[in-house]
Amino acid sequence: MARRLLAPHRDKAERYAQATRQSVSMVVADALRQYLPLAQPDVGPGRRLYGMMQHLMTVAAHHEMPEIPPERCIVNREDALNAVLQLAAVIDWATQEGHIPPEKGVHAASMLMVVRDYVQPLPSALAADGVTDEATADLDEMVKAIRQVAGDTGVQG
Repeated sequence: MARRLLAPHRDKAERYAQATRQSVSMVVADALRQYLPLAQPDVGPGRRLYGMMQHLMTVAAHHEMPEIPPERCIVNREDALNAVLQLAAVIDWATQEGHIPPEKGVHAASMLMVVRDYVQPLPSALAADGVTDEATADLDEMVKAIRQVAGDTGVQG
């Protein structure tokens, strides 16, 4: 995305991206050390929440809706934003290291940015003209595709 920014902002954006990657890499390394390998016995919340993720995917694959319990009032916006950033770091690491194909990494990151925009709007991503916010158009395109797939398959998360 930094390549699409106006020239005066490119260097600043690239420095910010590099600093972010370095700090996020430390977060990812800590997370990976704490929760991997997943083949270990169920000993904590990470493994149980991984099981919840698998359960939600199974329910969706069967075109069912999961139970919706009352709100727990545990996760706040800051927690969600931090979780999104940690997940983004894992997606980026797995893609850069070749553990997942680039197109899968791009897809996962795109879906994550839809979630991020819902939690807190994404920053503007200005096109070369310095005016057009490409993030809005990109999100619109992604959400239309998500809705199309959900409508075609009946799968909802």
